[in-house]
Order: sequence, then structure tokens, then C-alpha cells
Amino acid sequence: MSDTNTTAASEVVIVGAGPVGLTLGSELLGRGIPVRLIEQSDRPNPHAKAIIMWPRGIEALGRIGVADEIVARGHVIRAQNHHSGGRRLARTRFDRITGTRYPFALSLPQEETEDVLRERFTELGGKIEFGVRLEGLRQDEDGVELQLSSGDAAWTESCAWLVGCDGAHSTVRKAVGVPFTGASYEQQFLLADGECETSLPHDEAHYFMTPSGVLVVVGLPGGLYRAFVSVPPDVPVDDPLRIVQEAADERCPVPLRMLGEPRTGVFRVHRRAAERFRVGRVLLAGDAAHIHSPAGGQGLNTGLEDASSLGWRLADVVDGSHGPAALDDWEHERQHVARGVVDDTDLQTRMWLLQGWRRTVRDTALRAAQSAGLLDRVLAPRQAQLTLGYPGFRQRHGSLRAGRRIPDVRLPDGTWLHGLLDPAQWTLLLFADAASPTAARLAARAEERTDMGVVRVTSPAARRALRLRGEAAAVVRPDAVVTWAGEVAAAELQLRTWPA
Repeated sequence: MSDTNTTAASEVVIVGAGPVGLTLGSELLGRGIPVRLIEQSDRPNPHAKAIIMWPRGIEALGRIGVADEIVARGHVIRAQNHHSGGRRLARTRFDRITGTRYPFALSLPQEETEDVLRERFTELGGKIEFGVRLEGLRQDEDGVELQLSSGDAAWTESCAWLVGCDGAHSTVRKAVGVPFTGASYEQQFLLADGECETSLPHDEAHYFMTPSGVLVVVGLPGGLYRAFVSVPPDVPVDDPLRIVQEAADERCPVPLRMLGEPRTGVFRVHRRAAERFRVGRVLLAGDAAHIHSPAGGQGLNTGLEDASSLGWRLADVVDGSHGPAALDDWEHERQHVARGVVDDTDLQTRMWLLQGWRRTVRDTALRAAQSAGLLDRVLAPRQAQLTLGYPGFRQRHGSLRAGRRIPDVRLPDGTWLHGLLDPAQWTLLLFADAASPTAARLAARAEERTDMGVVRVTSPAARRALRLRGEAAAVVRPDAVVTWAGEVAAAELQLRTWPA
């Protein structure tokens, strides 16, 4: 390599130009924070990888201005079906999810998602430095020194903050010595994406649980399908398409035949989480911080929310609005979510593979949950990540819960409540009549602040949708999470401490 040179300092360096790194980069650029985004690969990712996005993940992309394009490119999945013994046990409908304008799962290959995000990152003035590798780092209380290389060149660069969005084998995580604890599943998983001849509905997901393993079939844009299967660890996988087709023939009760030349892949599934998401001035997000089974399509969404939740906080720290302790809050919240997602997906994966009497118990439980309506009422919103809550919040008022996202309800003029929120700052929502003197006083005091916008919602229909009685107020973070909700009169007493 050539002699090492030193370049000027950057405010934030992001390692990894996948969906998480691109989302975080766009969040920061949109707030006026300069970003360097480096990627060790020489070109964009050409693989489908993760395909499912849920409402909360789509909303995170909406805050950087790309949700409409993502939905336009994607394929809507309206339900999922669980089969055992050749019969359907349960059907979960996503179109009954409330509190969001996106009552569905969205199927879109990851390379398409990244294409949209790269375009947005570039529009905001960003540039992806492909072929740049992080070789090592050192940090102190003032910043991080990076050892970088590209081809035969090597150099040293410094930055105020470093964020590792560089996947399960994260160089950043290893460089700061954070353990990645967990385990791997014994089974191998194989997938095939392409044309398919089948009578299975294209706008639904299908899980076929059998004694020999699971088969999952999901529609893709353009009339294509993804089929993935589990096989024992000792099965040779020299011909993935043949194995997928044989598994489909055995496990699917209706004909399913892959056509043409599908894209195939072989992968192992892990359940791991980093013991720290922050070490000094180094942070970890996405697969660098947590990985888990593809069950329920949670991985990409959790990473997008890591980025969305980190972006505004890191921007506030960089510009001096808040101290670094805000990043400890982020770590605490996202570790809580990651642990929950790892546990949920582990449970689903184990459920796929149960045998003997445990399989009988599983099937009975699914039938009972279907009969009781629990799958539509409880499972669907949980998969959509709409019921995820952060620890440390206890307050509740109507449908508003501190520590949870505020429901997105349609307003009488056809717009949506989330459209009233400013993703660049905190928002005080006042649910009160236009002539309310108490609400007017509260609005006047809040408008004196530079870190909070004020929005009046006078529609009685909106109050009914949120189960609010009388005049109410809510303080909402830039990531649409409620931090306080209550009566307007009580809100006057709280204003001095917001945001907290």
C-alpha cells in the first residue's frame, strides 16, 4: 500500500451503504449535518435479500420523503396463511390493521429499496464512496480516528461520530470489541425468486409447516414469487433450485412449479444481538447490532427504525442542541426493541419446526387463536410493529400511550394525522375546539420555543378516533413517538420540561 495520509475531520462517518446506512444518511443530511458514507463493496448490492416492509418501516421512510415511491414499486401483501398437515389452520388479515395509512405488508426486493434510498441520499447532496474499507479505528473523548483503505491506497481520517451500519459481520462492531451474543439455527434455508406456476393467491403469504420442514411462499412485484424452504444441515445444496422445487412438491398441498431461471440463494439463520449499541463515539445500527430469523419479515424494518430513531438525536448532538446522553437513551430504547424482535422471530422459527405432540399443541393453539380473532387483533399489529413500545414510559390518555408511536388517523379533509407532524422537530398537538382559550394559551407558550412546532386539531372525528374526551394535548418526537399525553389543562404544567 501507499504511504498513509491524513484527511480532514468529518462530523459523521457511516460505514455501510445498505438501507440502514442510507436512511440514516438521509436523515442527517435533511437536518443539515454533513455525512460521509463509505461502503467496502465496489458497487451497489445486486441481491433481493430482505423483501418485506411493514407500516412502521414505511412510515420511517416517509419521514425522509420516499414512502410514496417505495409503495409504488412494491407489491401489497394483504394476508398470511398458516398450513399444517395439508390444511389451513389460520389466516391473518393485514387489511384490518388500524391507525396507519399502510394497512398491509409490502413486498419489495432489497436492491429496489436501496435504489430508491440511494436516489434520495444523492438528491440531498450525499455521495457514496464505494470500495472504501475500514481497517481499524481508535477513539477518545474528542473523536474517532479511522484507518481506511481503497485499492492500494491507505489513509487516516477523523470524525466526531462513527456509525456502523455494515451488517452482521460488522467491521465496526469488531473494532470496538462488542460481543455479538446468541446462537445459530441448525437448519439450512434455501430460496428461489422468479416466475411461478401456482394457484396460491399472489397478494398473500403462505406458510406450510410439515414434519420435514417449512415452505414459505410470498408474492413479489411483477407477478413473481419467492419460495424459501428449510432443510437439515447435512443436506448437500449443490443445486438449490432442485431442492426448493422438491420441497415445494412435498410440502405444498397445491401445485407450485418454479419456471425459467429463478435467482437462488442458500443461507443460515442466526439470532444474535450486540451487547452494546454505543461505545463512546461509535454506534451500531441494523444488522450490525442485531440479526434474527426472517420469520415475520422483521429485520429490515427494525433496522430502518434504528436509523430513524437515531437520525434526529445524532443531529441534535452534533449541532449542540442536546448532549451525548441522548444517544444513551437511543441505545436503551433500541436494545429493548431488538431483544423483543429477536425473541419473537425465534419463537416463530421454532414454531415452524415443531414435531410430535408439540406440533399438535401448536396446531390447536393456532386454530383457537383464529376462532377468537386474536390473529387479526393482536398478531397483525404486532407484526406491523405498531404496538412496539419503549421502556420507561407509563402515561396513557385515550389511545395515546407515551413511548409508542401516535396512531395515524385519517382527518375529515382526507389528509392524515402524521402529515401534520414535522419530522425536523418536536410537535405539540392540541386536540381542542378552535375557540378554546386554554388551548390558545398553551399554543402561545409553546410557540415561544425554537424546538417545538404547534398544530391545532379541531376535528371532533379525530378526537373520537383517538378515544380522547374533552380537550387534550400530546407531545410527539420527530420519530412520531408520543412522550406525553393528557388534558390540555395538565399540559400547561408540563411545558417547562418538554422535550424530556
